[in-house]
Amino acid sequence: MSQIQALPKPVAAFINATNKLNTEEWIAIFADGAILNDEAIECRGKDAIRKWSDEQFIGAKITLTTNEVVQIDDQTVVNFTVAGDFSAYGITAPIPLDFYFTLEGDKIKYLVISDLVRGKETMNAAWAAKPNLDDPFSGYRFGKRNVPDVPEGWVKVKVTAASLNWHDVWTLRGIGHPGLEFPRILGMDGCGTLEDGSPVILYPIMGDSNWKGDETIDPARHVISELCHGALAEYIIVPKRNAVPLPKELSTVAGAVLGTAWLTAYRMLFIKSGLRPGQSMLVQGASGGVSTALIQLGVAAGMQVWVTGRTDEKRSLAMSLGAHRTFAAGEKLPKKVDAVFDGVGAATWEHSLASVCAGGTIVCCGINSGNNPALDLMKIIVNQISVKGVYVGTLEEFKDLITFVIVKGIEPRIGKVLPLERTEEGLRDIWEGTTSGKIVITF
Repeated sequence: MSQIQALPKPVAAFINATNKLNTEEWIAIFADGAILNDEAIECRGKDAIRKWSDEQFIGAKITLTTNEVVQIDDQTVVNFTVAGDFSAYGITAPIPLDFYFTLEGDKIKYLVISDLVRGKETMNAAWAAKPNLDDPFSGYRFGKRNVPDVPEGWVKVKVTAASLNWHDVWTLRGIGHPGLEFPRILGMDGCGTLEDGSPVILYPIMGDSNWKGDETIDPARHVISELCHGALAEYIIVPKRNAVPLPKELSTVAGAVLGTAWLTAYRMLFIKSGLRPGQSMLVQGASGGVSTALIQLGVAAGMQVWVTGRTDEKRSLAMSLGAHRTFAAGEKLPKKVDAVFDGVGAATWEHSLASVCAGGTIVCCGINSGNNPALDLMKIIVNQISVKGVYVGTLEEFKDLITFVIVKGIEPRIGKVLPLERTEEGLRDIWEGTTSGKIVITF
């Protein structure tokens, strides 16, 4: 690598056209058949580059300020401070980026735009480059990211397995914590090893280190991948308390699913529902991560477990996990149950309310089908129905869950195991509702 004084003519023209927001001048600098690579998305040819420019570059009113110019092999590498409209990324300040130019005469043959810090350790990761409410996978990326720094009181975990959640799709849609910024590595849950080789399982909730009591109601609470990078990467950095020792009785694949879906199900069933062994429960949905966890936990705890499912296949899955009866979505039950567990939202709310007995409880944890159902307050008041929400669970509940799973010999339902590079496939299964239990990513 060598420092250079003068910008090559095509690079200077590129900067000038960009700062003028002149699309035609900008496109003319590229050779026929040129390639532009932006955060692992490749645009081939001038038509594709023009489309990218209109949407991402000229369209965002970008301006470039040159910081450093170096030559690395056959590439001219320019570090710019890039200003513009980054509101779609949740970013409000100018950002430093490296532009790697490969030239062909007075044209740009190949351009790579990267926010990786040169010389810093990198890793493979699955991340959200930007949010898109209606087309979440337009912002999905897989490739190299810098390994995050390790602040005091945090630890570096080499990830061995991670699991996928609806939350990852919400991130791709831009829904979630108000402090969410992009790019953001996805993934809330996982298992791995510390630098000394100790196996750990990740507890997903973070918050105020000085908060005392139930961390699920800490005003500063957030989950892994909201304000820090997530577990769908070769390394993750977490506070020490979030790296819980992984018992030898638990495999990394099984452990990787317990952090969010299973902990949510555990809190729904054992902390919020008030159910006792022998009482009846209805699980809305048969094949998702929380649903399959509720079925398995409810059966192990001695509950009478009923389940709704949209297809014969999903209902058969519930029966294979120990459910006592299954019903079509929205089907009237032969009798009302003591508690209903609803992770679906608006689409199932009316049926949940119709299915719970007087004095019973509805426990909610999801809004995948909508956030604003008709509540029917009269029915809730007259029948004295309790409605409770759940936000994952506490660290102590997480440890109790791990012990319960081991003591009861539960094998968490794993619907699919994929390598990291096929993460998008698993996320699309969640988005399209074709899961049959948790999806685990292995490294």
